[in-house]
Amino acid sequence: MAKKNKQARSTATPQPAPSSPTPAVASSIAQMVQAALGLHTEALAGATLEQQSAAAETAAGTDVPTPDLQAALQQARAAQELFQQRTRAAESRMEDANTKASAAERRGAEIQKERQELERERAAFRTSKQVIETERAALVTREEELAGREADAEVGFLQRREVALQNLRAELERLRTEASEVHGSLLTERQAHEKESRQLREDHAAQLHGRETEFGTRIQEAREALGQELRQLQEEQLESKRRLRLLEDEREELGEEQGYLRERAERAVAAQLERVEAQAQALEHRLGAAREERDRLAGQLDQRQDALRQFAGRTPEEVLTELLALRAEREQLRQQVERRPSDDALQRLRLLETERGDWEAERMQAVQRAQELELRLHRASVAVTELETLRDHKVSLETQTTLLRTALRELQADVDKHITSAEGKVIFPSCTDLDIRAELHEQPVLDPERPDLRPFISELQLRIASDPRQPLQYSLETLRSFVAGLAMSRLHLLQGISGTGKTSLPLAFARATGGLSAVTEVQSGWRDRADLVGHFNAFEKRFYESEFLQALYRASLPRYSDTPVMLVLDEMNLSHPEQYFASILSILENPERKQLALMEAPVSPAPALLRDGRILDLPENVWFIGTANHDETTKDFADKTYDRAHVMELPRHFTSVTPARLPDRPPLAYSALQSAFGQARSEYAETADQAYRYLNGELCSLLQDRFSINWGNRLERQMKAFVPVIVAAGGTVSEATDHILATKILRKIQNQFDVRPEDLSELQRHLDRTWRQLGAGDPVQSMSSIGRVQQRLGVGPVLA
Repeated sequence: MAKKNKQARSTATPQPAPSSPTPAVASSIAQMVQAALGLHTEALAGATLEQQSAAAETAAGTDVPTPDLQAALQQARAAQELFQQRTRAAESRMEDANTKASAAERRGAEIQKERQELERERAAFRTSKQVIETERAALVTREEELAGREADAEVGFLQRREVALQNLRAELERLRTEASEVHGSLLTERQAHEKESRQLREDHAAQLHGRETEFGTRIQEAREALGQELRQLQEEQLESKRRLRLLEDEREELGEEQGYLRERAERAVAAQLERVEAQAQALEHRLGAAREERDRLAGQLDQRQDALRQFAGRTPEEVLTELLALRAEREQLRQQVERRPSDDALQRLRLLETERGDWEAERMQAVQRAQELELRLHRASVAVTELETLRDHKVSLETQTTLLRTALRELQADVDKHITSAEGKVIFPSCTDLDIRAELHEQPVLDPERPDLRPFISELQLRIASDPRQPLQYSLETLRSFVAGLAMSRLHLLQGISGTGKTSLPLAFARATGGLSAVTEVQSGWRDRADLVGHFNAFEKRFYESEFLQALYRASLPRYSDTPVMLVLDEMNLSHPEQYFASILSILENPERKQLALMEAPVSPAPALLRDGRILDLPENVWFIGTANHDETTKDFADKTYDRAHVMELPRHFTSVTPARLPDRPPLAYSALQSAFGQARSEYAETADQAYRYLNGELCSLLQDRFSINWGNRLERQMKAFVPVIVAAGGTVSEATDHILATKILRKIQNQFDVRPEDLSELQRHLDRTWRQLGAGDPVQSMSSIGRVQQRLGVGPVLA
């Protein structure tokens, strides 16, 4: 229906106004004028002198055409009337087309094509108008030329026949009067004709403008509606993608949590794994629902886009109706030709057939053009969406680029400022400040007398309990084990539940003996030595010294070089000590390599105690005390760390100690404490041999066969340093051996999952039978360690 309407408009619109002839009619008029000029010339050639003079006077007095010309004008009027009839018929067909077009105006895609068709028709109308104006100007020019020729003829006749003209003046006057009347009537008719034509053109232009405005409004409304629907669908699609990303993020987080929980103990893994799998299945269901929702929305979007691309053509009934109308018109024209078999009629019929073919060709071209424009419109809509996405992405990238450039400029300025300000700065400011403090370079008054370890432990207990700043109560057994550990190893690991005084014990010992202490809080993110001792900033030309490094450096200064120094690493197993503490562990394992390299190359100015401007010698009077809790936030120590360290499990309950006021005494010298340890090793060396023989005898075979536990020479060296100090401080060989057995040997059973209960029972019976070889005392710590393993396996009594 829409295509038929366009054909009707293309048939009617390009026709000129009723007052202007078609190019074919104008050509016929020109031929008639030329024939009239020929007849006029022949009449003049055969006329007498009097007739020629009269004709000259007639031509001089008016520009009215000859009777032949009038006949030509009459034919032109007939052609014009025929043109008007065709115009009226075209207007009638256009009205029918407008009636049929009301149904097609509801389609948004057709609106755009009709608007373009109207633009083309308007251009064709302007072209036709220009052609008519050109032909009209040509006709006026021909009339002017004819009048000029008549004037020339008049001049020639007057010169040769002046006498003959007098006889023709009366006739000329009469003809002039008639010509004036005819000219006036023609002028009036022409003005009326032009007025009517102008009115028709204005009405047609107004109709075109109204239709164009209406079509433009409908196109805009359709575009806005489609744009709103597309934006809504895009928002829904973005929301679906956002939900999908959230679900995927949740799924990844749950996956990470599942991997983390897999590392937990075996009894908790099964239950946690079931919960994680249930959550994963729920998330899978949610993810599937989200994907179905996304697919449904995508299907709706495709359906809407297909609906927009659909273009309904004409129905067969409409084509048949148009074909029948054309056949009827052709039959009517054939009958007219048969009734009027003149050449002019045949020529006009051929012209009409040609025009109809042109109209059909134009209609087909318009249909093709409409289909191409529809395809281009669809591609343009897709391209616009992609272009908007790319434009948003470009704006985002430009914004990021601007921010990065700004940050880069700020960073460059900051680097330049640090480089400029670092020139001439002290590289180790804190250590250099310690060098210039005079009180740290004074030798303190120390107690050089070698202490007797038994009374020393008792006095130490009283001084700790009587400390006005923080009174604490520890048993003699705990203090003996701690002091003996100082003789055995420079690395201590104090374990136990929170609140048992793990951190307070080394600090209280330092205060009671007048030594130095410092606490370093270990962080879970520590990975290497730089986290412990500090790092060098190449831009600022500065070494950021940690509290740990400052305490090491202070321990090397004269003020504390001969006093015991306790460096506490609180929560040591929040991170892996084998990573951030590796350099210190290596030095402790090889005492001859007591060099801590702080820099790769020498620096200047360097602190006074840095050898070669980069190496700090580890002081011998420093002990490293690490406290440890064991829960889900901590790491396990490696076996090599346990083997090198003195391990203590602080009890839950404190021993009641009555505070007493003791006289002040000078700080204990490190050399005096080492002398006391040496004296104990000399006096009680046999106790160490006795304890080691017990462990290396029948117990060694039992542990090796039943639990695959072995030990090396390090254990013998440690026992030779530890057992004599325990005995010298008032303890027994049984107490010292029990501590070594529980913390160094039986500790390894705690992490074994293939232990058999009967093997544990056999170990208990063996200890009961043979422990008396070590003298008085019971293996309390060892039995407690075995009892915890039995409790984990679900057998045996629960031991404290």
